Amino acid sequence: MVTQHLLSQLAHGIAAVIGERRHADRVIERLLRPLPPHDERRSLVARTVYGVVRHLRRLVWALGESERFDERQIADCVRAWWIVEDVPLSKSLRTGLPPRRQLLDRWHAAPTRAVRYSVSDWLDRYGAEQCGSRWDTLLAAFEREPQIVLRTNTLCTTREQLLAALHSRGIAARPHPLSPEAIAIEGHVNVFALEEFHAGLFEMQDAASQAIVHLLGVEPGMRVVDACAGSGGKTLHIAALMQNRGRIVALDTAAWKLTELRRRAARAHVSIIETRAITSSKTIKRLAASADRLLLDLPCSGSGVWRRNPDGKWHLSADDLARLQQTQRDLVRRYTSMLAPGGIALVCTCSIFPDEGERLIECLVAERSEFTLLRSGRFEPDQHDTDGFFWALVERN
Repeated sequence: MVTQHLLSQLAHGIAAVIGERRHADRVIERLLRPLPPHDERRSLVARTVYGVVRHLRRLVWALGESERFDERQIADCVRAWWIVEDVPLSKSLRTGLPPRRQLLDRWHAAPTRAVRYSVSDWLDRYGAEQCGSRWDTLLAAFEREPQIVLRTNTLCTTREQLLAALHSRGIAARPHPLSPEAIAIEGHVNVFALEEFHAGLFEMQDAASQAIVHLLGVEPGMRVVDACAGSGGKTLHIAALMQNRGRIVALDTAAWKLTELRRRAARAHVSIIETRAITSSKTIKRLAASADRLLLDLPCSGSGVWRRNPDGKWHLSADDLARLQQTQRDLVRRYTSMLAPGGIALVCTCSIFPDEGERLIECLVAERSEFTLLRSGRFEPDQHDTDGFFWALVERN
């Protein structure tokens, strides 16, 4: 099952994730393309890429090597990961590596927190400053593989009907308590191959992301602006909660993401979304004081989704953090002008860091007397078994 050719492909792909900031999910997609739909190697490829990216520093330490992170070292880390995971390997693929017992002993004797959880030293210091004693528990939570969570498209079906359809296919699924549309899937299932997905009956969406949309309090007939819509996961959920009645203006600076949103909206039978690419400040000015509800899902470090996207911790730099935080402050100042008097904005970031959450909202309320903070909160990976999110509800007086 495991061949030298597969090892070389994996090492090349993971090296691109670490050294070239490629997205791990895109690398996995490329690696899976030549494999037949039911090939048992498909699961191994995905688990290996995420496993090695998640644990890279710890694997290098277990091998007793200095950190180079070149393709040759990453190939050794792939083989070491397979040995730690007890994947059956030929003798040739084990050659040159320590015995499993020795690897495991060093694996469990990682000398520092940064090595143990495979984060850079600067990021470990920053996380400890931001999160205090909770940093350790958050890092431990990021070690766990995330569940697959679906959002029922209530425009087309109910959660109970979708659960019954999944069970009829032999898929272990249960209601998730955090959102009335959420379904948790047990194990590894290619949900995108299911007929129910192509019929628009569900989307993949983390339970915390679903719960956040409910906080916005949308109703049918409202005018809603999703100002950082991306490819539209939350936008589609808003449309379902509005029963496909009213108007949603979906904005983003990346036109290709809005193209993807339109494709997803067609599959989900949503017809109330208007997409607009932000090409200048005029796009925002034309929507001044027009929104009953405003969603600001701001660009951020992505630290809250490191469990799902462990490559994010390798792609982040201190300069990136400073730039992102400036962008967040700028977007909050400018985009909240789209909120009508009496309207409510939901500001959120998929970040565990207070600089991208509580302190950001404190600045907005301090600077702008017309805005009142109604309430705020967090979903935490270690407490809620979800992605990490900060959220705040702000009213325009």
